[in-house]
Amino acid sequence: MDKFIIVIGGGILQVPTVEIAHSMGLKVCIMDKSKDAPALKIADDYRLVSTKDIEEAIKQAKLFAENHNVVGVYTQGCDVELTVAKVAEALNLPHINIDSANDCNNKIKMRERLAKHNVSGPKFAWADSYDDALLKAAQIGYPLVVKSIDNSASRGITIIDNEKKLEAACKEAQKYSFYDKRILLEEYLEGEEYSVDTIVYDGILYPCGISDREFDFSHEYAVQTGSVTPSRLSEDIQEKMYKLMDNAAKAMGITKGAFKGDLILCNNEPKVIEITARLSGGFDSQYRKPYSFGINLIKATIDIAIGNKLDFRDIIPRWVKYSKTVCPFPKPGKIIAISGLDELRKMKGVRNIILNVKVGDIIEDYKHCANRVGYIIISSDSYEDMKELEKQVLDTLDIHTEEINV
Repeated sequence: MDKFIIVIGGGILQVPTVEIAHSMGLKVCIMDKSKDAPALKIADDYRLVSTKDIEEAIKQAKLFAENHNVVGVYTQGCDVELTVAKVAEALNLPHINIDSANDCNNKIKMRERLAKHNVSGPKFAWADSYDDALLKAAQIGYPLVVKSIDNSASRGITIIDNEKKLEAACKEAQKYSFYDKRILLEEYLEGEEYSVDTIVYDGILYPCGISDREFDFSHEYAVQTGSVTPSRLSEDIQEKMYKLMDNAAKAMGITKGAFKGDLILCNNEPKVIEITARLSGGFDSQYRKPYSFGINLIKATIDIAIGNKLDFRDIIPRWVKYSKTVCPFPKPGKIIAISGLDELRKMKGVRNIILNVKVGDIIEDYKHCANRVGYIIISSDSYEDMKELEKQVLDTLDIHTEEINV
């Protein structure tokens, strides 16, 4: 029988997953609630199930396995490690520890577990109501970050500098939480942020690349505007970051599979902002790290998910080039014209053009990263050439909007 891997999530980040699984001789069944999910179009089968509906995902996986040879359950770039682990457990397939998956997926449990093992991070507290949050926020002090508990892409995250903004921030956080409606309050850490990919195999953590993240903090929300690979940090600082990730993996009980961290550098000391048992999103592990290093993190982690040995050739760099995800930020409003795409396609070094919008769509305020309208992925042999190409890209692409009268 054909070997199938069940992939939880069918978004644009899962498209390279399907392509790489096919190259490995596997067939793919996608689980996603949207019949329009991009990865469904190239998958071999699918089930319309919410990635957060664990019971239904298990039910559908068992039904699928009655007539198909399922050899693994997988995701990347999608915060559904708990769904993956529980579905894999139900099918008696390789998976990470259920408690570890649950604690990675819940920011409060993650913070408590890391703190218990003295893994460096911000001061934090959780609240179950606005009144409770008022007391906890005063203890931490302003400015602070208010977060949802179990979402990603900066959804439900607000940075506030006084208690007048706290109530709205609490509502925003709870709006984006799935299972846990508590509110996480964190000390606001000032510094540059970094995305760190690693793979843990037989309890040993292997470095898989650090990317420099760029953010717009001019408003109250954390919106990433770009990301550069490889990091321009010194080797000493990068070594500190990997050591911190190793400590975090041990604290979370992660002994195999992908382990990704968002770290911040404060006075040359890294601290953990977020960690998760998956590869990085933002087209980082999917495209940019392959462009920058010639590695294949998706294949490496699919191998682990289906019980194969890790092929170290997939994670050892073969070259070093610079790559970046460039995000355009047109003014919010109704899109009336898009120009420059044909010119972009002809530019040397423009590797991928991914637009989430079309003429007639409405661009909302940029309250979180999921509201970004598109991504242009570029690569060059040098950092200077990459920066020049980025300027050309932003000068060429024009997404013209008109203000909407409400």
